[in-house]
Amino acid sequence: MSLSVGMRAEHWLEATARVDERLPEGIRVSVLTQSGCAGCASRRGCGTGLLATRRKARPRQFTIATSADLTVGQTVRIGLPARRFLQGALTIYGLPLTTSLLAGGAAEAWLAPGHPLVPVAFLAGLACGVLGLALWGRYQSPVYRPVLLDPSPP
Repeated sequence: MSLSVGMRAEHWLEATARVDERLPEGIRVSVLTQSGCAGCASRRGCGTGLLATRRKARPRQFTIATSADLTVGQTVRIGLPARRFLQGALTIYGLPLTTSLLAGGAAEAWLAPGHPLVPVAFLAGLACGVLGLALWGRYQSPVYRPVLLDPSPP
């Protein structure tokens, strides 16, 4: 899938999954991993094959809220809006980076340049960013969960 400027809400990151369990709030699914292309198999290319071999021990599982009548073992198509994925990635990387740079910059401005506490302030800002990210994730996690797109993919 290619990302483009002016991306609209109908762009989805999709995956095929298998229904593992029916729950009162929906279903639990396991994402069926891709083995990668021939380039990945020969250790050249994008690396999907390498990641797939490392993740074989534990499949990715998600809980999806749905009222659809699905059976255990059924294959479904799930998805996440590409915009949500991009927002989540920017937040996960951007928040700790921003807080660490702000804390390090403030320490550099208030203390003498090259003071030994500047790196400590940078690390403290990084820790605050990670803590803020954990709190943000606690309240925003439902927005970043995949949804059921099609109960019976082709």
